[in-house]
Amino acid sequence: MADDRTNGEIRSFDRARLLEMMTAFKATYLIRAAVDLRLFDALADGPADPDTVAAVLGTSPRGTRILLRALAAADLLDMDGEEFALPQGVRELLVTSSPAYSGGVVRVAASDLEWDTMRDLAQAVRRGGTGLNTGAQSPDFPYWVDFARYQTLATRPGAAFVADLLRPWAGDRSRLDVLDVGCGHGMFGFALAELADSGLVCGVDGAAVVEVAARNCEQRGLRDRCRFIAGDAFEVPLGGPYDVAVLGNVLFQFPFERAVELLRRVHEALRPQGRVVLAGFTTGDTPPRDSYHAHMLELLMLAWTGAGELHSTGMYQKILASSGFVDSEVHSRPGLPLRVVVARRP
Repeated sequence: MADDRTNGEIRSFDRARLLEMMTAFKATYLIRAAVDLRLFDALADGPADPDTVAAVLGTSPRGTRILLRALAAADLLDMDGEEFALPQGVRELLVTSSPAYSGGVVRVAASDLEWDTMRDLAQAVRRGGTGLNTGAQSPDFPYWVDFARYQTLATRPGAAFVADLLRPWAGDRSRLDVLDVGCGHGMFGFALAELADSGLVCGVDGAAVVEVAARNCEQRGLRDRCRFIAGDAFEVPLGGPYDVAVLGNVLFQFPFERAVELLRRVHEALRPQGRVVLAGFTTGDTPPRDSYHAHMLELLMLAWTGAGELHSTGMYQKILASSGFVDSEVHSRPGLPLRVVVARRP
């Protein structure tokens, strides 16, 4: 009998599991609706009945009542008679005033574009690539704007991990110039820039994306140290020289040869002894059931690119070697789904 692993536990594949997989999308549209309505905010001050919640939200009492019951069925609300209340974890993650608010991640984890594209995944498998006019490898791909704006649950921990890895090398440097290729939200580059008291962090991405990164830069207090280049990293001048370059969740959009081409450009932009950092999801480093989200991301690359696939860390090391980098090292951190490969320009 085949099995499935969830949260590290092996589960037998049976009719119950089959039905769970076939209906999993219902939990997605349930949480999307609740986040869009800010329903959890309406319960932040305490339990309330459906009519009260409907009055706060300006929604139909009938529709609100049905949605509240469905959320209770999904363990996202507690129900006591006709009143509904927030469980503790939901309060922390889904009330917008909470410091740990993560509801916006739904725009990345269940994007409209993904829903529209993946409904016909079988056709992408038949075709062997995207049917979109503009694929994910384009800097103007609309998904990357939401990715920059809302980030993911691994973004800030991943950026902190990258900074921790480079901290011993950065040492007592008073200046550190950073190139962030495919910068998205910019958090990887910002975390590296903060290892020194001065220096430039230069982010490269599509025009709409760098607008988001620029706002993030200002909020981070790095306004005077940031500049951005809008355009395709394969084509625009990258400037430099830089001490370190970071590519976070970038190379899985491209096959081996194209990834090498990009990293050779990065190599030219670095100072001698500079460092390059590749950070992101990988496949091939653990059994598929232990890297579920990475393989789901790879399905997106099948549907959204012409030849993109997630790489193993071993493949990243080959890409780096073919691009002129040496001394590559692989790093991981327990509880963090990202892997990081660091290498040196001779």
